Amino acid sequence: MKKNLLLFVIISFSFLNAQSLKSPEEFLGFKVGADYKIADYETIQKYFKHLSQFSNKIQYEEIGKTSQGRDMFMALISSEENLKNKERYREIVKKLSDPRKLSEDDAKQLAKEGKIVVLVTCNIHSTEIASAQMSMEFAYQLAACSASEKSNKALSDVIFILMPSINPDGTTMIVNWYNKYLNTEYDGANMPYLYHVYSGHDNNRDWFMFNLKETQNVVKIAFHEWMPQIWLDQHQMGSTGARLFVVPYKDPLNPNVNPLIWRWQSVIGGITALDMEKKNFTGIITQALFEGWWQGPASDCGLWHNQIALLSEMASCNIASPIFIDSSEVRTTQELTTYDIRTNYPSPWRGGWWRLRNIVDYELALTYSLLETSALYKEELLLNYYKMGKEAVEKGKNEKPFAYIIPRDQKDPHTTSKMIEVLQLGGVEVHFSEKEFKIDNIIYPANSYIIFNAQPNGRYVKDLFEEQRYPDLRKSRSETPIRPYDVAGWTLPYLMGVDFFTIDKVFSLEAKILSDANYQVGEVSGSSGNYFIAQAGSNINSTFINKLQKENIPLNWNVERIRIEQQEFAEGSVFVPVNEKSKKVVNDLAKELYLKILSVDLVDKSKLKELKKVRVGLYQSYSASMDEGWTRLLLENYAFEFKSMFNKDFKNKKLKEQFDVIIIPDMNGDIIKTGKPSGDNARFYRPKPPEFEGGIEKEGVENLKLFVEKEGGYLITIGQACNFAIEDFGLRVTNVLKNVKSDDFFCPGSLIRMNVNNSNPIGFGFDAETIGYLSDNIAFATTIPFGQYDRSVVARYPTSSLLKSGFLHGEDYLFRRAAIVDVKQKNGHVILFGFKVQNRHQTFGTFKFLFNAIHSAGLMN
Repeated sequence: MKKNLLLFVIISFSFLNAQSLKSPEEFLGFKVGADYKIADYETIQKYFKHLSQFSNKIQYEEIGKTSQGRDMFMALISSEENLKNKERYREIVKKLSDPRKLSEDDAKQLAKEGKIVVLVTCNIHSTEIASAQMSMEFAYQLAACSASEKSNKALSDVIFILMPSINPDGTTMIVNWYNKYLNTEYDGANMPYLYHVYSGHDNNRDWFMFNLKETQNVVKIAFHEWMPQIWLDQHQMGSTGARLFVVPYKDPLNPNVNPLIWRWQSVIGGITALDMEKKNFTGIITQALFEGWWQGPASDCGLWHNQIALLSEMASCNIASPIFIDSSEVRTTQELTTYDIRTNYPSPWRGGWWRLRNIVDYELALTYSLLETSALYKEELLLNYYKMGKEAVEKGKNEKPFAYIIPRDQKDPHTTSKMIEVLQLGGVEVHFSEKEFKIDNIIYPANSYIIFNAQPNGRYVKDLFEEQRYPDLRKSRSETPIRPYDVAGWTLPYLMGVDFFTIDKVFSLEAKILSDANYQVGEVSGSSGNYFIAQAGSNINSTFINKLQKENIPLNWNVERIRIEQQEFAEGSVFVPVNEKSKKVVNDLAKELYLKILSVDLVDKSKLKELKKVRVGLYQSYSASMDEGWTRLLLENYAFEFKSMFNKDFKNKKLKEQFDVIIIPDMNGDIIKTGKPSGDNARFYRPKPPEFEGGIEKEGVENLKLFVEKEGGYLITIGQACNFAIEDFGLRVTNVLKNVKSDDFFCPGSLIRMNVNNSNPIGFGFDAETIGYLSDNIAFATTIPFGQYDRSVVARYPTSSLLKSGFLHGEDYLFRRAAIVDVKQKNGHVILFGFKVQNRHQTFGTFKFLFNAIHSAGLMN
């Protein structure tokens, strides 16, 4: 009787469960992928909570907050039994990830017992909306057992981690914008603001620096908590070419990636294409368009972590609106001279209607193929994961370099520790020695970080520390240089301005493994001085300055070197008069900011200049600028108070009443002035709603000139905005590269040597030579000053051997040219940053140029 009752309860529960589980169409009120219909992030989130509530195959887990405070989540999809025992399977993966603690026989046994972990990330680029929509149907079909028998069975061997959107804020932004203007004259217009509040499309360039909260949330799962063996990042691309790109990539390939990964990419990509071809999907291309070269994208960052990183790129429609593509409009790629059958493109798509549902169908097919393939090769993939980690350890032991040593006590100790924090987020094991030590008769300082390459992520370390040399892929030197997909050089210590030692010799050392970045302890030394002093050189000094000024505490820069007893203070050190109020604030800030502050007696104050608080405006165009977003994040992170300026703000004829400094980030002069491109591109511009149209217009340009020339304001321009300042202000400076063709000069995102005038306030705190990130055709020639016009070259390129990391063609065009110029224009200043000193919040080594330019506007004569 009891058995019958129990059976009745189980059957009844299963029946009710099945009855309660809603399909996406039932939940949303429309079919996934239907024309003109899309779900926002909140709706998708509610649906996955629903699935988790009514299915024992899906678990909903929140993984952190987004930049705008939304809850970010992932779904774990597997068999009920696997999810009950998920901690055991996670433990197995963690053991396999570190071969130093595991024999090969034990690894084989664990590979048999374990489950392969697959991560699929969707919708990082919010206009590429299909994967977020697809995720609901994919999860439902597995939860309801309506997927194929092969896919359902695969869940026995796979723990599938699905992140429906790794940019939740942007998903909802795009859906709201699309719905608001659907079927109006502004249908299809670009949003006037970034779809990630700080980075826009560049959120997919953050995956080695981890500046964004969303990136941090994902890598916490990918590199620390679950460590998937396979990671697929789903994207969309343009509308008129191939329908789908799947790996393998085109050349070049990064040499620090284990060759097994490239082989597995070919296998998985090949099976995906084969499976889809069987189902009559056309237009699938491989080995074209995209490359596996650098660490910035989500689709690639796993390559150096022994993970098989995969990218898919679907052809786009207009968000959720169908488009018709005539056969004559179907384009070839650069790799195909004619639109025809190729070995990497055997069934071309010939044109026709293209809908959101088409994209969903393709993405469902490729995601199911990945699930099934992962299960098919489960044991081999897990064992290969172990093997790649083991090979990384062996190469670290037997190949050069053996280790890197990074002294914490250098010019910018805070940024040095920040670099260690970044590396630890990337899964790097870091040691620390509190005592000095000797290797090969060379003494290395106490308080040094040591990173050994003999660790599972050793190839990741090597790739970040060595100098990159992007290969010249031309068949002959007479051809135009082949551009990297994005960045050519990214050597991390160069980007961050951190000194380090490369050690080739094998050595052993008693040093502790760090669980955090071990920032120096902030403190005030000395108690009887009349000034607190923070030595020049640290980025965090600007936070110190900004927080002191917020408390209305006076402070100074020294404009010449000062020697007090045995201590020398470089120009730009921060001097704070000691009083009861400043004592408490400075002591608190020293601890908060990990700053070493000295209290000293200063008799001769003639070399000090008071530094007044300045009012800062940052121009935010309605043609959304990623550089503006990154600059905004940077200013916020270093406690600058500023206001975003919009087009209407430039109608004010007295800008100086509100601002001392105005920053125009990297953007084209036409966009600044009119909000529209010029030339041939103007024909393809889609109008925006009237409140978002236009630029600062002629009136704004004139008011900006008044701000500088008459009212004595400071205008800071970055990258392409320098051309606007030069031409529209009539500056006596020339961009010598503006009309130079790429056949003659070509620098695609590379790290370049430059000399710094560190006695100029903008150069305060720098060494005589630094490294900057150059990606634009901008270098300056200046002219002899006269009258109310003057110029100071703050940084210039040397006369030889400019390239530190990346690719540089035609370096002689840069010889002796200026990289940063401070132009005195009548009563004010225009500061030209020809290279992006704050690029993507990654160039920590040159942040001070921007910070100093802002602070220098407050220097009192």
